[in-house]
Amino acid sequence: MERDAKTYFYDIRQSCRLIRDFTQDVEFQTYTTDWLIKSAVERQFIIIVEVINRLKQTDETAYRKISQAGKIVGFRNILVHGYEAISDQLVWEVVQIYLKELEELCEQEINA
Repeated sequence: MERDAKTYFYDIRQSCRLIRDFTQDVEFQTYTTDWLIKSAVERQFIIIVEVINRLKQTDETAYRKISQAGKIVGFRNILVHGYEAISDQLVWEVVQIYLKELEELCEQEINA
C-alpha cells in the first residue's frame, strides 16, 4: 500500500503520543532506573526516525517541514549504534523539551 505524507506524519505523532504516555507522571529519577520505560521510549524514537527517513524518500517537501530532522536522525543513531553512550539526561530533555514541538508539527500537517 502506498503511504502519503499525512500517513507518515500520523505515524510520527502516534510515536510521540506513546512516548508521552510512557513518561506521564514519571520523574527523571524513575526514568533512569526503569528499564521498561527507557526501552519503550527509545524504541519509539527509533520508529520516529524510520518514518522520517521514509518520508524523505517519498516526499522531500514534507520532510523539509521537520526543521530538526537531521538532529533527530543523529539522535536515533546514538540510540541504535552508540547504546553505551546513551545519556538518560539527553533522552529525558528531548522528551520534555522537543517532543511536543514535533508532535504539534505533525498535528498541523495531518489537519492541513
